[in-house]
Amino acid sequence: MLKDTVKPVVTGFKLLASETKWVFIRGFRRWEIRQMEKRLAEEYQNLGKSYAESLAKGEAFDPKTSDNDLTLKQVAFLREELAHLEQELATTRAEYVKGRTEESGV
Repeated sequence: MLKDTVKPVVTGFKLLASETKWVFIRGFRRWEIRQMEKRLAEEYQNLGKSYAESLAKGEAFDPKTSDNDLTLKQVAFLREELAHLEQELATTRAEYVKGRTEESGV
C-alpha cells in the first residue's frame, strides 16, 4: 500500500531531476550554437568588407582570391556545423524523452 503511494512521488522526482539535467545540456548547446552564429556573422562581415574594398578600388569582386576563398569555405563550414548542431540537439532531446518514457514503462 505504501509502495503504491510512494511510487508516483519517486517518479516525479526522477522526472524533475531529468528535466533539470536537460535544461543544463540544452543551455550549454545553445551557448555553443550562439558562439558559432557570432563567428558566422564575423565571416559574413569579412566577406562584405572584402567586397566593399574591391568596389572602392574599382575592381571586380573575385571570390577565388585566397582571402575570399578561405572566407567562403569558412562560411560554408559554419553553416553546415550549425545545421548539424541544431539537428543533434533535436535528436538528443527526442532520445532523452524516449529513454525516459521507456524507463518508466509509459
